[in-house]
Amino acid sequence: MGPDDEVAAADKPARPGNQLRNIALGILLVAVVLFVLSIFMERRTPISSQAQVQAYVVGIAPEVAGRVIDVGVTDNSRVEADQVLFHLDPNTYNIAVERAEATLSMIGQSIGASTATVDAVQAKLVEAESRRDNLRDQATRALALANRGVFAKSRYDEAKSAFDQSEALVKASEAELAKAKEQLGPAGKDNPQIKEALAALERAQVDLLRTTVRAPSAGVVTNLQLAVGNVLNPGQTAMTFIDVGTIWIAAAFKENSLGNIAAGNSADIIFDVLPGELFTAKVESVGFGVSQGATDPSSGLPIIRSDSGWLRDPQRFRVRLLLDEPQRPQGARYGSQATVVVYTGNNLITNAVGALWIRILSVLSYVR
Repeated sequence: MGPDDEVAAADKPARPGNQLRNIALGILLVAVVLFVLSIFMERRTPISSQAQVQAYVVGIAPEVAGRVIDVGVTDNSRVEADQVLFHLDPNTYNIAVERAEATLSMIGQSIGASTATVDAVQAKLVEAESRRDNLRDQATRALALANRGVFAKSRYDEAKSAFDQSEALVKASEAELAKAKEQLGPAGKDNPQIKEALAALERAQVDLLRTTVRAPSAGVVTNLQLAVGNVLNPGQTAMTFIDVGTIWIAAAFKENSLGNIAAGNSADIIFDVLPGELFTAKVESVGFGVSQGATDPSSGLPIIRSDSGWLRDPQRFRVRLLLDEPQRPQGARYGSQATVVVYTGNNLITNAVGALWIRILSVLSYVR
């Protein structure tokens, strides 16, 4: 071959077969890299799109029976702690209080003792105890949330201060009641009939107080189907209450992603309802079990799974995450969907990929 032939061969374009082979090899190499990266991501920086906003859901039910005479809230309305939700007809319970007062007065007259002061002070004590119990529940809840990092400590301090004041009022009322009982005289305060009448009066006063149903904390009333005229029994759910002051994220991760996830791991979260916004969080706990559905509830017979193929569907477990203070995802509702990425350690490559991917998804959520 002469010099002219060599020049001609060099100028000849590469064959299409070589170009297709190079493209195929490039695609294969990218696929292998992505496959290997996905394996490391599953273990070191797992991502889950199966996440939802969760909160405490309470069925509001009266402790006494009665006919509803007033509903103070509307469906999906926000309420404050101790706000009146609805009233039951108090007439029957007013009569019970009057009957108990009359019985106490008759017994007092029979032993020559005045019971009017005891009656008034005991009513005051019952009301103070009811308010104290409600504030104690709020303070206990605030302490638990402050310890978990959901509430700022200042919010617990406020709740604790309100409870302490109510406790002081209860003690003052108890002292006043003890003084009033002393005025009955030795025969009066130790008289079994007096004790029984006072207990009956206190029970009637408590039942009367319970005809007013109040919100246990700040939250939202939803799925309201209560109307004036409804007759409720004790323990019968009258409305659904969602405690919006306490929310967390429940994310379902595949079982092989749980190996490195631990309480305290940092995470990023995006909500479908808030596209483009990124929230930081921490893992609070990892679920220890899921329902197996191993028994048919109607027949009691075992259910046999019929998985086939080389690989079975992966099991998923719940991971509970708390948003870092003071973030509040405005517009996120109970059950709102979210996507979560958890950073299980100082894994520079997988953490960088996870952070980039969650930010890309936050932008794509505008069009989902």
